[in-house]
Amino acid sequence: MTQKNSHRRGSRLRPLKMNITLKGDRGKPLRIAVLMIAAIVVLVLAANIFRPKVQLQNTPEYNRIQELGVLTVGVLDDMPGFSDNGEGFEVELAKRFAQYLLPDSEGDAAIKLVTVTDMTASTKLSDGSVDAVFALMQKGGSSRFSYSYSYYTDECVVAIPENADEKPLNEMVIGYVQSSASQSVLNTYISEHKTTVKQSFIDKLLKRKVELPPDAITFTTKAFASYPDMLLAMSKGSIDGAAIAKVYLNRYSEGYDFKIHSTTLGSIGYSLACSSDEPAIAQLADMFIYKLRESGDLDEMLSKYGLE
Repeated sequence: MTQKNSHRRGSRLRPLKMNITLKGDRGKPLRIAVLMIAAIVVLVLAANIFRPKVQLQNTPEYNRIQELGVLTVGVLDDMPGFSDNGEGFEVELAKRFAQYLLPDSEGDAAIKLVTVTDMTASTKLSDGSVDAVFALMQKGGSSRFSYSYSYYTDECVVAIPENADEKPLNEMVIGYVQSSASQSVLNTYISEHKTTVKQSFIDKLLKRKVELPPDAITFTTKAFASYPDMLLAMSKGSIDGAAIAKVYLNRYSEGYDFKIHSTTLGSIGYSLACSSDEPAIAQLADMFIYKLRESGDLDEMLSKYGLE
């Protein structure tokens, strides 16, 4: 008896043709689906970015401010356009924010302004002397504080003497002010542009120092205690250039002949800062600044005080 072997024909799967379109009546369902997905994404992002104001108003920090009936804010007193003798963009911003938190207060009763400097702003935040500061604080400058969205973006540049020939930054001695935002931006720029050499496993094992190649790009910097000290040193030729934010360059440059190097180091965002233990204040400031920006009031305020 002979047994026949049966052979099963292999099935061939034909690729499906995907005929997707957003045009005409055929594309209408897909267009609706895309719009619905986009709307959901926007709502989710908004919910994550802006916690509901009612929820934030139930936080301990907000309740404390409500009980006191006043928001204590640190501001500078020597920065024209921003805060100078009780007037300026940051002063008005602080007053509006206090009114935003305490809408039932009349006039300036909602706010207590405390004068701070570049050096004391952080100290007064840390010891609780102020609830927040509008004082040209760099967003993300310290892990000790919480920051709002930036209400002003500045450029960090390198100032050089008016009569000097422009050289590459790595061929210059560049000054900076200690603990300033411009120091932070300068350090970031240097770390991104200098030549680095990694140690191999054998180098680490033998504790062998790795030498940079002869054509390595390196930078030379010098620290100063203040902007006037740094600019004076540049005018005397002790340094070739000064890393400085444009806001501070405008403030301290009177009496010095300088020009700006063609290389921009980076940008600086200035934000409200508060204690990291009271993040709700910064989150409420996010909502406040967002509303000012969307309404156009923020641009009007900047124009009012002659700021870009």
